[in-house]
Amino acid sequence: MLMRLPESGSLLATLVNGLGRTIADGEGLAIEGVAEGPLVEALSALSRGEIEYVILEEGDEFVQAAGEGAGPYALQFNPADGAGLQDVPGGVSEAAMREALLAYRRGGTDWRRSFQWAAS
Repeated sequence: MLMRLPESGSLLATLVNGLGRTIADGEGLAIEGVAEGPLVEALSALSRGEIEYVILEEGDEFVQAAGEGAGPYALQFNPADGAGLQDVPGGVSEAAMREALLAYRRGGTDWRRSFQWAAS
């Protein structure tokens, strides 16, 4: 699993220094094999407004979140089946955003049923 973060933000130097392989590829920072701890740190930085977004990728599939504070957070999912980008109209709470990204990181799929998805 890959985590993408913007290339700027006060947390990034600290977060990136503690991680293994990190690539700046023109699409932000790509952190390969992201563990749950660094994901939790990134989600906290997102909540504090220190970074603009967090993306988790697994092959052609990804989930991404953007927002700050209590929310609402934009939550989008792009399934690997090519069905196209989906989002949750009106956004989600901080707690729901965290739960969704952590569940995705753990390999779960049930988190998707917690939301009403619409084509973006």
